[in-house]
Formats: sequence, C-alpha cells, structure tokens
Amino acid sequence: MKKQAIWKHLIPGIIIAGIALFLTYRKMDMAQLMSALGEMSWPVLLLILPPLALSYFFRILRWRLLLSPLEKVSMKDASGPLLTGFMVNALLPGRVGEILRALLLSRRTSVPRASSFATVVLARIFDGLTLATMTLIVLAVLWTELDTAIRLGLIGAALLYFVVLLMLVSLRKWKEQAAGAISAPFRWIRLKSFSEKIERLLISFSHGLEVLKNWREIIQVVFYSLCVWGMLALSVLPVFSAMHLEVLWYYPLLVLILAGLGMLIPTPAGTGTVHGALVLVLPGLVGITVEDTRIFALLFHTTQFLPIILVGLIAAVREGVTTSQVSELADKEPSEMK
Repeated sequence: MKKQAIWKHLIPGIIIAGIALFLTYRKMDMAQLMSALGEMSWPVLLLILPPLALSYFFRILRWRLLLSPLEKVSMKDASGPLLTGFMVNALLPGRVGEILRALLLSRRTSVPRASSFATVVLARIFDGLTLATMTLIVLAVLWTELDTAIRLGLIGAALLYFVVLLMLVSLRKWKEQAAGAISAPFRWIRLKSFSEKIERLLISFSHGLEVLKNWREIIQVVFYSLCVWGMLALSVLPVFSAMHLEVLWYYPLLVLILAGLGMLIPTPAGTGTVHGALVLVLPGLVGITVEDTRIFALLFHTTQFLPIILVGLIAAVREGVTTSQVSELADKEPSEMK
C-alpha cells in the first residue's frame, strides 16, 4: 500500500486546522497572552494527569466488558491497542485509530476483526450517549441563553446518538433481518455485490454486540462511561484554576461538549476546530473574555491530547506498529475488515 496514504489523509486535515487556527487567533493580543501566561499557576496543571489517566483506565475496563461475551481479554491485551488507537486518532483525521485498535486486539487474541471493531463502535456509541446526556443537561441550564439554531443543533446531535443505538440494538436482536434491511438500499441502486458484502460484514459485526442482550452488563457499561466522562470533566477543572477563572459545576461539561462538536470536523486531534468552537461559544455563555478563552482553548487542547500522544507512542512501539501499517489502514474502510 502506498506510503503516501497517511499524507493524503493528513494534509487536508492540516489545511483545515491551519485555517481554523488562523481565524481563531488572528486577532490575538500577544502582550495580553504573555501577561496571562506569566500569571498562570503552572503547577496546578499537573492535577490534570490523575483524572485524565483514570478516564483511559475506565475506557479499558469498559472495552474488556464489551469484549467479555467474545473472549476474556486481559488488561495488558486491551490497554496496548486502546492507547495506540487513541494516539493515532489524535494524529490522523478520519478515526484510523479505531480500525487499528480493533486489528491490534484481534492480533493479540482470537476475537474476529469485525467483532472487535463492533465493540469499538459500541464503546464510541456509549461515549456519544453520555455526551448527549451531558448536552441535554447543559441545554436545560442554559436554555434561555441559547439562540434557536444552537438549540436545534445540540438537540439534533443528541438524538442522532439515540437513533444509532436503536439501530445497533435492532442489529443485535434480529441480525440477518436487520443486516438485510440496512444493506437493502444498495441493492435498490443495483449494487448487489456491495450490498451482499455489507450484509455479511454486519452479521459478523453483530457478534460484537452481544453485551446488549444483558441488562446487568449494559448498566456496567453505562457506569464505566459515566466514569470516563466524569474523569474528563474533572481534568478540565485545573485549567480554570491555573488561569484563576471562576468555574461553575456545568462549565467542564460545556467545554467537553464544545470540544466534541469541534472534533466532528476531521483535523488532527481537533486542532483548530476545537479551539474555534470554544472561542466562538464559550465567552457568551460563561462570561469569560474572548482573549482568556483563546488561552484557555490552547491549554485545554494541549493538556488533553499531548499526554495520550506520548503514552500512545510508547504503546505503539510495544505493539510493533509501523508507519507503513498505519499508511495501509489510512486507505482501508471498515467494510474491508474480515
């Protein structure tokens, strides 16, 4: 596979990131920036690391639980692929790390690739549902301060996750029938072979959804998801404290929601788009100045992504991941997994 695959995917993301950063910081007051950085309580930022590390610990526990109907996977076998996958996601747009994570897990264990990928998708769906719940909570708090377009956009994003979960539940319960229904539109437009390929993949994919039939395990997955995002919310607080900014209980939730929206645009680690989302919305809702929000966005983004990139690189070396393998995956679609 061509090694240019990484750059083919990375360059558009870098361009978008560069434009977003320029638009966000083109009016930055450098004197105020240096003054604010000089007044920072830098040691406080170290308090970010424990809750951030715990968030990934709970992600690993949740993934092991999702995998448990397929195989009992050890912490060691689950942690390397997960950390490597998140590192790749932070560097490359397009969620290449999700595919890599599933493939690395299958290489370590006997879990089929499609089923492994199904558990990765399911974990992300639970992340989305948790984020959607947080969105609805913040909407209730800030309802009168939001204009109609923002309200509808946030509600639509929240509902989308619930629709996808309903589709996955249907796939788990009815398998062949649901897979046939999902792939049917491709048959209607005379892509019969592609439709059959998608149907076979979805049936294999459904085996990774076994946990959905057990309510006790679903509750456990929900609990771990709440722990993941609870720890992430706690990891935001030291940034407020380091900058000596006032913080109310829902501010960290709002920051995570806006960061999640920024991540929807494919740039490396949401660079530029996360900053833009925070600077565009946060000042009007929490009373922080635009200049302080620009600095906050830089600190938040760096402290959230730099640690996982560093730890993920170590995990990738241990997993024996090469750039050529990532290049190959950059051109691979989930439908090619068997």
